[in-house]
Amino acid sequence: MHTNCYLSPNVITQMLKTINMESNYFAIFLTHHLYYIPQFEPIANELRKRNKKIKFLLMGLDSPDKNKIAFDYCKENGYDPQFYNKEDEALSCEYLINGSHGFPQDININYNTSASVIHGIGTKAGYYTEELNKHDIRFIEGSQRVEMLKEMFPKTKCKLLNVGFAKLDEAFKISDNDKVNMVKSLELDPLKKTILYAPTFYPSSIDNMPKDFPKDFTNYNIIIKPHFFSFEKKKYKHQVRKFNAWEQYNNVYLARADKFNLVPFMTISDIMVSDESSAIFEFAALDKPVIFNQDVKYRLTYRIFKSKIRKRMDGQMSPFKEVAQVIDNYSQLQSIIEDEIHNPQNKKEERKKISEQIVGISDGHVSERIADIMEKYNLNK
Repeated sequence: MHTNCYLSPNVITQMLKTINMESNYFAIFLTHHLYYIPQFEPIANELRKRNKKIKFLLMGLDSPDKNKIAFDYCKENGYDPQFYNKEDEALSCEYLINGSHGFPQDININYNTSASVIHGIGTKAGYYTEELNKHDIRFIEGSQRVEMLKEMFPKTKCKLLNVGFAKLDEAFKISDNDKVNMVKSLELDPLKKTILYAPTFYPSSIDNMPKDFPKDFTNYNIIIKPHFFSFEKKKYKHQVRKFNAWEQYNNVYLARADKFNLVPFMTISDIMVSDESSAIFEFAALDKPVIFNQDVKYRLTYRIFKSKIRKRMDGQMSPFKEVAQVIDNYSQLQSIIEDEIHNPQNKKEERKKISEQIVGISDGHVSERIADIMEKYNLNK
């Protein structure tokens, strides 16, 4: 008696994923942009310590010069970079790690488990969508985020795991002596306190900052670390002109696009000034004072249609402004910086409380927890 055995497309796909497992990568990091690398790097380093084979698959979505920076950096650091080409032979891996706010559709990679490691702390509305729950695993920073997602998506099959924010691991491993040497390497004065100005690209405080603002802070080092898109997008060329003017001051270091990792600059800085950027939570998690500059310039369409502002920024953002001292005008900045530098404990309790909620455990071991989970999840499947 002859019977026909029909295999569904899903079953065939799963079978194909298991072919040639011996030559597989343990993890492929799907890298859409240059600035995703700092979030992936601590996890990749931890996996390599455990003799796991990894690859950074570069999607090449940035300008050619930025794509080259990404490739060269990954090559120098042993991350086996490769630009994605759908026509190439399919790669295979146990884990496909994705840093974007979307689920990777129609990608020519055979993988067993998809994992979301968002490139920034979840303060944008895109963090709270069903799309990300298409992953098998989401590594989440903070218990409050986990509970919020469970409440929003009670039927999700995605494993929501509170591990912390891996990007900050490096900050806990840099010695005081290393910090001094890093400041010197930027040609700044290690005897001065350091201000980190880390504005986002939009909505940004850059437009309302004076062209000569560094002269008001000659007693400080100033590190200016703009968002990647300020350098990448042509419509923000006016911001770059300001950066170039500020860079002329002796007490200023401008971190250009090739210095894409914010963490080293946070580590050596004493205070941060930022605007509508999740970087304020990253810095607060290091228990350092933050100034939230609300003096931002919105485009005309945003000023007319205020719902566009609400849609762009997570409604959860406002309550977390309590981690920072808030200013509404540049004229307030100098006195607030002076006070925070002399009284860094001002918002200590608020920083601790909010950091536990939104960043999770900050101890330098987040990447280890992620690697542990990946190994155990792999064994239990």
